[in-house]
Amino acid sequence: ALHDRVEGLVVHLVGTGISSRDLGRMIAHLNDRILIRLITLLRSARYPDLTGRFAFIVLGSEGRREQTLATDQDNAIIHANDLTPDELKRLEEFANELIDNLIAIGVPACPGGIMAKNAQWRRSLDEWSEVLNHWLSNPISDNILHGSMLFDLRTLFGDPALEQSLKEHIAARLQIEPMFLRYAAANVLRFKTPLGMFGRIKVEKAGQHRGLLDVKKAGIFALTEGIKVLALEAGIMEGGTRERLSALVDAGVFNRSRADDMETCFNTLVFFRLRSQVMAVRAGREPSNFIDLQHFTRTEKGRLKLAL
Repeated sequence: ALHDRVEGLVVHLVGTGISSRDLGRMIAHLNDRILIRLITLLRSARYPDLTGRFAFIVLGSEGRREQTLATDQDNAIIHANDLTPDELKRLEEFANELIDNLIAIGVPACPGGIMAKNAQWRRSLDEWSEVLNHWLSNPISDNILHGSMLFDLRTLFGDPALEQSLKEHIAARLQIEPMFLRYAAANVLRFKTPLGMFGRIKVEKAGQHRGLLDVKKAGIFALTEGIKVLALEAGIMEGGTRERLSALVDAGVFNRSRADDMETCFNTLVFFRLRSQVMAVRAGREPSNFIDLQHFTRTEKGRLKLAL
């Protein structure tokens, strides 16, 4: 019921003049509170003996606090290196039940399996460090994807010292493995801006999304991932896209004008995605990253082109 009410609140607030930045933060905050409450209830009712020496972390857009209405699960667990077999077994049972409960209240499972119930996303601090060493020294497509998700980690429940230790390891290792960031940047550049002759916006030509624009693939991904790569290169591990932009200005990577332009583009694309998702919910459809330009005024199309 609470999950549905959050969606209803967002549907109500879009179009009232509240910025996409504030809406995104509100969605993230309310989703955080629901998840923390679910963990608290589950521990109290079923796992009073559960160790406290772990961190339940959220990743990707959830870790950056940039969620919209079409968000699935991306989470993991970091635990202490010296848990006993019994403690590990209880932690596994807890993780399985927690993720199943999340699915039950309406938070979809991650199609790629990036969830704490899966053993590869539930490791000790030392095991995570070893896995990261492997990913960073072998920048193939899957390793870039998984590394990028993990770089956005944020502790939602548990011991934040585990998150901090892993972030320090990542920052130090990236100094040794700079090629990973080059491959990650090249991966971002594969997504071409969908603008054709005379600034015409290219849409899907076939399939179920014919005539629509995937706004995440068109621009949001390039901004979030490109800014993340530049931030990691500068040793910046904290925050979401907007916070990283400010930190890059402080680090001298961008001037303020350039950063403001990019943030405006990001906010514009996120707003159009969120508005489209709200329209889908009102029409009884599943929200997605696709937007229909037929619903855009000429001025809005101009804003979209400028952002792209």
